[in-house]
Amino acid sequence: MCGRASIDKEKIPKQHRFAAKLEGVAFEKNFDARPSQQLPIILPDLDKAIIATWASPEKEPDGKPTLPFNVRQENLLFIARFRSLLPRNRCIIPIDGFFEWKEIEAELDENIVEPAVGLGLDMFGNPIRSRAEKKRLKKAKPQKQKYRFTLKDKEPFGLAGLWRESLLPATGELRRYFTIITTQANAAVMPYHDRMPVILSPEDEAKWMNNRLQEKQWYNLLQPYDAKQMAVMAIDDYESTLGNYVAPQLNSR
Repeated sequence: MCGRASIDKEKIPKQHRFAAKLEGVAFEKNFDARPSQQLPIILPDLDKAIIATWASPEKEPDGKPTLPFNVRQENLLFIARFRSLLPRNRCIIPIDGFFEWKEIEAELDENIVEPAVGLGLDMFGNPIRSRAEKKRLKKAKPQKQKYRFTLKDKEPFGLAGLWRESLLPATGELRRYFTIITTQANAAVMPYHDRMPVILSPEDEAKWMNNRLQEKQWYNLLQPYDAKQMAVMAIDDYESTLGNYVAPQLNSR
Protein backbone atom coordinates (compact mmCIF):
# COMPACT_ATOMS: atom_id res chain seq x y z
CA MET A 1 0.00 0.00 0.00
CA CYS A 2 0.95 3.61 -0.48
CA GLY A 3 3.28 2.80 -3.34
CA ARG A 4 2.51 6.08 -5.11
CA ALA A 5 2.60 9.71 -3.99
CA SER A 6 2.82 13.22 -5.43
CA ILE A 7 4.78 16.35 -4.62
CA ASP A 8 4.89 19.67 -6.51
CA LYS A 9 7.24 22.21 -4.95
CA GLU A 10 5.85 24.97 -7.14
CA LYS A 11 2.47 24.69 -5.44
CA ILE A 12 3.75 24.86 -1.85
CA PRO A 13 2.65 28.22 -0.38
CA LYS A 14 5.55 30.46 0.67
CA GLN A 15 4.18 30.65 4.20
CA HIS A 16 3.92 26.85 4.52
CA ARG A 17 6.20 25.21 7.10
CA PHE A 18 7.83 23.08 4.36
CA ALA A 19 8.70 26.03 2.11
CA ALA A 20 11.92 27.02 3.89
CA LYS A 21 13.03 23.39 4.22
CA LEU A 22 12.65 22.80 0.48
CA GLU A 23 13.98 26.14 -0.74
CA GLY A 24 17.10 25.59 -2.83
CA VAL A 25 16.72 21.79 -2.78
CA ALA A 26 16.85 20.51 -6.35
CA PHE A 27 14.17 17.98 -7.18
CA GLU A 28 11.63 17.58 -9.94
CA LYS A 29 7.91 17.77 -9.28
CA ASN A 30 6.55 14.25 -9.36
CA PHE A 31 2.89 13.38 -9.83
CA ASP A 32 3.44 9.62 -9.70
CA ALA A 33 6.35 9.09 -7.30
CA ARG A 34 7.12 5.45 -6.63
CA PRO A 35 9.73 3.28 -4.88
CA SER A 36 13.24 3.54 -6.38
CA GLN A 37 12.71 7.24 -7.19
CA GLN A 38 14.28 10.16 -5.32
CA LEU A 39 12.26 12.51 -3.14
CA PRO A 40 13.08 15.14 -0.51
CA ILE A 41 12.98 14.14 3.15
CA ILE A 42 13.21 16.35 6.22
CA LEU A 43 15.56 15.36 9.06
CA PRO A 44 15.83 16.54 12.67
CA ASP A 45 18.27 19.39 13.27
CA LEU A 46 18.85 20.15 9.57
CA ASP A 47 17.77 23.47 8.10
CA LYS A 48 17.24 22.01 4.63
CA ALA A 49 15.72 18.81 3.31
CA ILE A 50 17.94 16.21 1.66
CA ILE A 51 17.27 13.97 -1.33
CA ALA A 52 16.90 10.23 -0.71
CA THR A 53 15.77 7.17 -2.64
CA TRP A 54 12.45 5.59 -1.74
CA ALA A 55 13.37 2.07 -0.52
CA SER A 56 16.73 0.35 -0.56
CA PRO A 57 17.66 -2.40 -3.06
CA GLU A 58 19.85 -4.08 -0.44
CA LYS A 59 18.77 -7.41 1.03
CA GLU A 60 19.13 -8.98 4.45
CA PRO A 61 20.57 -12.53 4.84
CA ASP A 62 16.99 -13.84 4.92
CA GLY A 63 16.28 -12.21 1.56
CA LYS A 64 14.05 -9.46 2.91
CA PRO A 65 14.77 -5.84 1.92
CA THR A 66 16.94 -3.89 4.34
CA LEU A 67 14.65 -0.89 4.00
CA PRO A 68 11.39 -1.67 2.15
CA PHE A 69 9.15 1.00 0.65
CA ASN A 70 6.96 0.86 3.74
CA VAL A 71 7.20 -0.44 7.29
CA ARG A 72 4.26 -1.43 9.45
CA GLN A 73 4.05 0.64 12.61
CA GLU A 74 3.37 -2.56 14.57
CA ASN A 75 6.75 -3.99 13.51
CA LEU A 76 8.93 -1.04 14.48
CA LEU A 77 9.63 -2.26 17.98
CA PHE A 78 9.96 -5.95 17.06
CA ILE A 79 12.33 -5.93 14.08
CA ALA A 80 15.83 -4.95 15.18
CA ARG A 81 16.95 -3.16 12.01
CA PHE A 82 13.91 -0.85 12.15
CA ARG A 83 14.01 -0.28 15.89
CA SER A 84 17.66 0.74 15.67
CA LEU A 85 16.69 3.57 13.30
CA LEU A 86 14.02 5.04 15.54
CA PRO A 87 16.26 7.07 17.91
CA ARG A 88 18.27 9.00 15.29
CA ASN A 89 16.96 8.16 11.84
CA ARG A 90 13.42 9.46 11.82
CA CYS A 91 12.32 11.65 8.92
CA ILE A 92 9.35 13.43 7.40
CA ILE A 93 8.40 12.88 3.77
CA PRO A 94 6.61 16.00 2.44
CA ILE A 95 3.90 15.20 -0.14
CA ASP A 96 0.61 16.64 -1.33
CA GLY A 97 -1.24 13.39 -1.99
CA PHE A 98 -1.01 9.62 -2.12
CA PHE A 99 -2.82 7.02 -4.21
CA GLU A 100 -4.55 3.68 -3.88
CA TRP A 101 -6.34 1.44 -6.37
CA LYS A 102 -9.54 -0.52 -5.80
CA GLU A 103 -10.95 -3.30 -7.93
CA ILE A 104 -14.27 -2.56 -9.57
CA GLU A 105 -16.63 -5.15 -10.98
CA ALA A 106 -16.60 -5.40 -14.76
CA GLU A 107 -20.03 -5.01 -16.32
CA LEU A 108 -21.34 -7.57 -18.82
CA ASP A 109 -22.12 -6.28 -22.27
CA GLU A 110 -25.90 -6.22 -22.33
CA ASN A 111 -25.95 -5.36 -26.04
CA ILE A 112 -24.85 -8.83 -27.13
CA VAL A 113 -27.76 -10.63 -28.72
CA GLU A 114 -27.89 -14.37 -28.10
CA PRO A 115 -28.80 -16.68 -30.97
CA ALA A 116 -32.39 -17.81 -30.94
CA VAL A 117 -31.46 -21.43 -31.66
CA GLY A 118 -28.86 -23.39 -29.73
CA LEU A 119 -25.79 -24.78 -31.47
CA GLY A 120 -26.28 -28.28 -30.15
CA LEU A 121 -23.78 -30.53 -28.31
CA ASP A 122 -20.19 -31.43 -29.06
CA MET A 123 -18.86 -35.00 -29.21
CA PHE A 124 -18.46 -35.05 -25.43
CA GLY A 125 -22.03 -33.97 -24.79
CA ASN A 126 -21.15 -30.42 -23.80
CA PRO A 127 -23.22 -27.54 -25.16
CA ILE A 128 -21.65 -25.68 -28.07
CA ARG A 129 -21.68 -21.99 -27.21
CA SER A 130 -21.68 -19.09 -29.60
CA ARG A 131 -18.78 -16.66 -29.62
CA ALA A 132 -21.02 -14.02 -28.04
CA GLU A 133 -22.01 -16.36 -25.23
CA LYS A 134 -18.41 -17.33 -24.57
CA LYS A 135 -17.55 -13.66 -24.25
CA ARG A 136 -20.29 -13.19 -21.69
CA LEU A 137 -19.29 -16.24 -19.67
CA LYS A 138 -15.56 -15.58 -19.74
CA LYS A 139 -14.33 -14.33 -16.41
CA ALA A 140 -13.65 -10.63 -16.74
CA LYS A 141 -10.22 -9.34 -15.79
CA PRO A 142 -10.58 -7.22 -12.64
CA GLN A 143 -10.51 -3.52 -13.40
CA LYS A 144 -9.01 -1.06 -10.96
CA GLN A 145 -9.94 2.53 -10.23
CA LYS A 146 -7.31 4.96 -8.99
CA TYR A 147 -8.08 7.19 -6.00
CA ARG A 148 -6.22 10.21 -4.68
CA PHE A 149 -6.06 11.02 -0.96
CA THR A 150 -5.30 14.55 0.21
CA LEU A 151 -6.08 16.88 3.06
CA LYS A 152 -9.35 18.74 2.65
CA ASP A 153 -7.53 22.06 2.51
CA LYS A 154 -5.23 20.67 -0.26
CA GLU A 155 -2.16 21.75 1.74
CA PRO A 156 1.03 19.65 1.61
CA PHE A 157 1.47 17.30 4.56
CA GLY A 158 4.20 15.17 6.11
CA LEU A 159 4.46 11.39 6.40
CA ALA A 160 6.40 9.70 9.18
CA GLY A 161 9.37 7.74 7.90
CA LEU A 162 12.76 6.24 8.65
CA TRP A 163 15.96 6.69 6.69
CA ARG A 164 19.45 5.23 6.48
CA GLU A 165 22.75 5.70 4.68
CA SER A 166 24.67 3.05 2.80
CA LEU A 167 28.00 2.92 0.95
CA LEU A 168 27.95 1.37 -2.50
CA PRO A 169 30.71 -1.28 -2.46
CA ALA A 170 31.63 -0.76 -6.09
CA THR A 171 32.13 3.02 -5.97
CA GLY A 172 32.19 3.97 -2.28
CA GLU A 173 29.37 6.42 -3.01
CA LEU A 174 27.15 7.33 -0.07
CA ARG A 175 23.47 6.74 -0.75
CA ARG A 176 20.48 7.70 1.38
CA TYR A 177 17.26 5.69 1.47
CA PHE A 178 13.92 6.12 3.22
CA THR A 179 10.78 4.16 4.03
CA ILE A 180 7.24 5.26 4.90
CA ILE A 181 5.64 4.07 8.13
CA THR A 182 2.10 2.72 7.79
CA THR A 183 -0.70 2.18 10.27
CA GLN A 184 -4.29 0.96 10.25
CA ALA A 185 -6.54 2.81 7.82
CA ASN A 186 -8.93 5.44 9.10
CA ALA A 187 -12.57 5.71 7.99
CA ALA A 188 -11.60 7.72 4.89
CA VAL A 189 -9.11 5.16 3.58
CA MET A 190 -10.66 1.89 4.83
CA PRO A 191 -13.08 1.47 1.89
CA TYR A 192 -10.03 1.36 -0.41
CA HIS A 193 -7.27 -0.24 1.67
CA ASP A 194 -6.80 -1.54 5.21
CA ARG A 195 -3.51 0.37 5.66
CA MET A 196 -2.50 4.00 5.26
CA PRO A 197 0.69 6.05 5.68
CA VAL A 198 1.16 7.79 9.01
CA ILE A 199 0.23 11.44 8.40
CA LEU A 200 1.68 13.76 11.03
CA SER A 201 -0.13 16.88 12.17
CA PRO A 202 2.08 20.01 12.38
CA GLU A 203 2.22 19.54 16.16
CA ASP A 204 3.20 15.89 15.82
CA GLU A 205 5.82 16.76 13.19
CA ALA A 206 7.62 18.83 15.82
CA LYS A 207 7.54 15.91 18.26
CA TRP A 208 8.67 13.43 15.59
CA MET A 209 11.66 15.67 14.90
CA ASN A 210 12.54 16.12 18.58
CA ASN A 211 15.59 14.00 19.40
CA ARG A 212 15.19 14.68 23.11
CA LEU A 213 12.06 12.56 23.40
CA GLN A 214 11.92 8.86 24.20
CA GLU A 215 11.09 5.85 22.04
CA LYS A 216 7.57 5.51 23.44
CA GLN A 217 6.79 9.15 22.75
CA TRP A 218 7.74 8.84 19.09
CA TYR A 219 5.93 5.53 18.74
CA ASN A 220 2.70 6.93 20.18
CA LEU A 221 2.52 9.45 17.33
CA LEU A 222 2.07 6.70 14.76
CA GLN A 223 -1.73 6.71 14.66
CA PRO A 224 -4.35 6.91 11.89
CA TYR A 225 -4.96 10.52 10.86
CA ASP A 226 -8.28 12.25 11.52
CA ALA A 227 -10.52 11.04 8.70
CA LYS A 228 -12.62 14.21 8.86
CA GLN A 229 -9.61 16.22 7.72
CA MET A 230 -9.06 14.12 4.59
CA ALA A 231 -10.53 14.10 1.09
CA VAL A 232 -10.64 11.31 -1.51
CA MET A 233 -11.56 11.40 -5.17
CA ALA A 234 -11.64 8.95 -8.05
CA ILE A 235 -9.26 10.13 -10.76
CA ASP A 236 -8.20 9.23 -14.25
CA ASP A 237 -5.21 6.93 -13.89
CA TYR A 238 -3.38 8.25 -16.96
CA GLU A 239 -4.13 11.94 -16.46
CA SER A 240 -2.99 11.81 -12.82
CA THR A 241 0.55 10.92 -13.87
CA LEU A 242 0.60 14.28 -15.67
CA GLY A 243 -0.62 16.17 -12.64
CA ASN A 244 -4.17 16.42 -13.96
CA TYR A 245 -6.39 15.13 -11.18
CA VAL A 246 -9.57 14.88 -13.19
CA ALA A 247 -12.53 12.55 -12.80
CA PRO A 248 -12.31 9.36 -14.86
CA GLN A 249 -14.12 9.35 -18.20
CA LEU A 250 -15.86 6.47 -19.92
CA ASN A 251 -12.94 6.26 -22.33
CA SER A 252 -10.35 6.61 -19.57
CA ARG A 253 -7.05 5.04 -20.60
